[in-house]
This record gives sequence, C-alpha cells and structure tokens, in this order.
Amino acid sequence: MPSSNWPSSTMNLTQPSTVSRYESPCDARRRALLTQASQEGLHAVLVFAHGSSLGAGTRSHGALRYLTQWDGHEALSLLVCTSSSCTLLLGSPFLLPLARQQHPELAVVDAAPATWGAHLSRLLADVQGVATVGFGEMPQAVFAPVQIELAKRIQRPFDAWLDTARSLLDSTQQAVHREAAAICDRLFEALGPALQRGLPAWRIQIALTQLAFELGADYCRTWLTAAPQADYPRYWKEECLRVPQRGDQVLFGIMLTVDGHWGHGIRMGHLGQPSPELLKLHARVLAALGAGLDALRCDRPLGAVEAAMQTALPVDARHGSHFRYGHGLGHSYEEAHATVAFPQWFGAATPAAASSTPSVQAGMLLELHPNMFVPGLGGAAIGEMVLVHEDRAECLLAFPRDLADWS
Repeated sequence: MPSSNWPSSTMNLTQPSTVSRYESPCDARRRALLTQASQEGLHAVLVFAHGSSLGAGTRSHGALRYLTQWDGHEALSLLVCTSSSCTLLLGSPFLLPLARQQHPELAVVDAAPATWGAHLSRLLADVQGVATVGFGEMPQAVFAPVQIELAKRIQRPFDAWLDTARSLLDSTQQAVHREAAAICDRLFEALGPALQRGLPAWRIQIALTQLAFELGADYCRTWLTAAPQADYPRYWKEECLRVPQRGDQVLFGIMLTVDGHWGHGIRMGHLGQPSPELLKLHARVLAALGAGLDALRCDRPLGAVEAAMQTALPVDARHGSHFRYGHGLGHSYEEAHATVAFPQWFGAATPAAASSTPSVQAGMLLELHPNMFVPGLGGAAIGEMVLVHEDRAECLLAFPRDLADWS
C-alpha cells in the first residue's frame, strides 16, 4: 500500500538519521556503572547485547542502548569499559562504518564473536575483576571462549544494579517516550481507514509499520486481531491472512521505538454493530485499567497495581486466557526492575507471584494493559503508557479508550 494513501504527518518530527537526535548522558552513565563496580573490586564492565532486530525479545539491547545509544541491528555486540577506555567489539564487519560514524567516543573494533576471548585477553590484561551485563542472553557458542578468558578473573553479574539505575527516566528520556506515544496515536487514527480497504490484516500491518517509520520510529511491530471472536494477539503474516469483515471484533497492539525509547499501546473496537458480549468485555478491561491507575501512587509497592487489576479482572485459566497485565518501559520493552511485579500469564505455566516488588517512584514509565480472551465470547485489551509523577499518574496516549467504531 503506497504511503501516499495515508495522511501526511502533522507532528513536529524530524526525518530519521544515522545519528541520535537526542543528547543522552551515556558517558556519565558508563562512569556511574564503572564507579559502582569498582567499589566491589571490579575494574572493568562487559556489556553483551543483541541488536534491535529482536525487538521485544531482548533486554540486553536496552542496556547497551542506555550506555552508548548503539544499535547492532542483527549483529552481536560487546562493550568493554575500563577506567581508561571503552571498546565496542562488533560481531559484523558490515556495521563497522556506521558504528565509527556514530560513535567516535568509542574504540570500535571489527571482531567476530569467536575472537572475543582473544580481544578480552588484551583489553583486560591488568584487570582482576569484571562486572558483566547481558550475559544471560549470550549464545553458548559465544560464551564458551569468552568464559575461558573470564575464568581467570573475578566476575560478577551487574544486571540488577543497572536495571534499577535505568528505572527512573530523566526529562529527555520522557520527552522521547512522548514522541513514541504520539506515533502510536497516529497509527491508531490510521487503523480505521485501513480496515476499509479490503486487505488482509498482514497488509494493513505493513502499511501502518511504514507509516510509523515515516513518522520517526526506528523499529515497529504490531499485532492485529480482527475476527468475529478475537482469540489472541496475532502478530505474524501466517496468522493474519484473513480480511477484516463487518461484525468483527478488532484489537490492535503497537510496539515501536524512537531513538531506542519504547512506545506501546493497545486499543480495541469493532466493525459494524458491537455485540453485547464485546461491550461487557470492554467494560471489564476498562475497569481493570482504572483500578491499576488508581493504585499507581508513589511509595506504594508495584505489586499493589497488579493486585488491583487482578481484583477487577481475575486471572482464571479455566475461563479464558490472559497475557501480562503490565510491565516497565524504557530502552527495553520489558524493563526488568518494574516488570517483576507483573507475572506473564500467557502460556502453559502459571508463574509464581514475586515475593516482593519495588516501590512506585516518580520517573517510572509503565505499560498497563489488562486483557482477556474468552472462548465463545471474544477478546478485549486496553493498553496505556503511564508516566509516574510525584502527585499523579499521567497517561501518554491521547487516542480514546472507548470501544472504537472502525466501520
């Protein structure tokens, strides 16, 4: 579908470029991490990361993005920082020109992952202890030779410390997330006309993804479920072959990034007259979202937010399915520090509730999206980006939460 069929952007967004449009204090973030590690006798930090091509499937990318703003896309990367230097080992030579253009402050090295152990021997020659981040996502074939070198030194994972440090957003981060939310709103606005074109759902997804890129997103993934009874989030072409029809329930989820900062939202509606069942499902998830927002106050445990939503919309696998009711948002789609409060219900195993959860603090950004899918009735989900302030919780999406008439 050509982009000319879509409304042109009226948002004040510049065209995407190869250089970050925002001033991020990455050097200060790296120094803070090194300082904390050195207090524990660890005088180097190693950060492994996948690139953004894995989307919501990686947390390691968010850590490296926070510390450097680097995106390795489909390739693996390893950042090696000491008090005197920061070296970025690139797993693909095709990214070398881009990395050197974007990051003159780093020593960028073309280094196939199989050679990382040899590079570490050189870079860590005088280092006796290292802090590691992201190693839980490192492929075994890469980890094995790296571990041979690291086994000669004290090593300690530092993911939890960095997760906590990343959990509160500064004013610049908040501004970029607002841009991401604004792009989500534009996609929600464009969905109605797209549903009228007689195209299969996967082609609608492609067109809306293209619109997101044109508006300034650097990554976008959507799910679009349009069926007489919405059954689950449908992401992939193979499960989105059907053409939306009058009488369908429609659920639409957006996950995108602007300069590595996630935007996320879910809205629902209908084509034609909504059934009484759909109206009831929508009312239930809306009430659960309201309960979660009411519970989201500073110094309360995040677990109270999950509990409030579950009180309004209990998770009961005997009567339907649910996915996670919320998670943290930031440079990772699921920021670990906050996400621990929201168990993932989708799938075979019911997770155990966290024994304790962090307190709500000003500067946190969360996604709250209570949902339900009931065989014989259909599905419902509403998702909001919520920024916590000292005195309130602010929803960043402007598109209405009402049951939309996309006829």
